[in-house]
Amino acid sequence: MVKVSMALDLKKKKVADIIKLIEKSKTIGIVNLEGLPARQLKTVRAKLKKDLQFVFSKKTLLKRAFEGSKRENAKQLVKFLDGINPVVVFSELDAFELFRLFKTSRQMVAAKPGQAAPVDIIISAGPTPFAPGPAISELAALGLKTKVEGGKIHIREDRKVINAGDKISGGAASILAKLGITPIQIGVTLTYVLENNDLYKAAVLDVDIGKYTEDLKTAFLNAVKVAMEIGFATKETIVLMVQKAYRGAKALEDKIAPKETQVK
Repeated sequence: MVKVSMALDLKKKKVADIIKLIEKSKTIGIVNLEGLPARQLKTVRAKLKKDLQFVFSKKTLLKRAFEGSKRENAKQLVKFLDGINPVVVFSELDAFELFRLFKTSRQMVAAKPGQAAPVDIIISAGPTPFAPGPAISELAALGLKTKVEGGKIHIREDRKVINAGDKISGGAASILAKLGITPIQIGVTLTYVLENNDLYKAAVLDVDIGKYTEDLKTAFLNAVKVAMEIGFATKETIVLMVQKAYRGAKALEDKIAPKETQVK
């Protein structure tokens, strides 16, 4: 009975500690560790430890903590723990920055037999590290045309060897690894994020910052052009409008002045 009581006390303390984190942290992320090797997880944790805190616990305790928290919308996170291997992360970063950190920590690794190709896999033309021999038939099995130059096998032309979604065979996985082709991306998968009281799905957070910045610039320039056309004065357009008016007046003056001179 003593051991049972101690175990219950430890669980209660764990839940209480998680509730404290829920209520004091700006951002809470639900992470899925499904399929992530322990070595990669260790690397990611070491890389991100100054920006966030990982909390590993049983689903039942995590659910109790979310349900027991007074934080608005925290209870909504409970349903996102099912169907995954969850870990909760706490941070003071905003949701978009948190997602960016996880995204940049992803790694490309060699394919394993039986894995589905995430994208079309293309092997480019050029030299290989293989000497003439069994490798010729292995490459031919993937539909690759080859030739021998300088004592090495060369691939004669680019070829798509696996379609996105298709299973990668053992032979294909072996050749891809030997060619240094790493088509499989692994990393910590952030699924949902609660920032303050706003809940975000990962897809919403996956923003290309470079493209987003260029789109904003384009939108701003287009807005300025429209404002100029309709004569809408703002702090961004007033100087341009005055300059345009001056140039117009100057051009009109240059056209009128010669006629006035002739009349005189």
